[in-house]
Amino acid sequence: MKKTIGERIRKLRQSKDYTQDNMAAELEITAGAYAKIERGETDPSATRLLRIAEILEVDVASFFAENNPVPQQVVQAGHQPPYGYASKEELAQLTQLVKELGRDLAKLREQLITIQKAAKKGK
Repeated sequence: MKKTIGERIRKLRQSKDYTQDNMAAELEITAGAYAKIERGETDPSATRLLRIAEILEVDVASFFAENNPVPQQVVQAGHQPPYGYASKEELAQLTQLVKELGRDLAKLREQLITIQKAAKKGK
């Protein structure tokens, strides 16, 4: 049963394009400890299973369902995910870029205001 649950968790994680490192970080455990959950070498606590379900945005019952509700579109390692999907790292990078663009835009606005004020003084 442990191995089946671990396999379902792994498939769900892969369908979300999350790495084991992503999951371990979210769960605040080591990547090795998380890998043991997926391999069925350790029983995750009920609390940990609930947290995994939250992270993967699924109902915890999906880990136990006989008819595995895991999405069929699983991203294979080394392949580009289909349009509309992004890893957590990609989202973090994009968020950082948007913040940087916002700061750059604010600087440009300040420079434009300074130029406009100088132009008015010169008239």
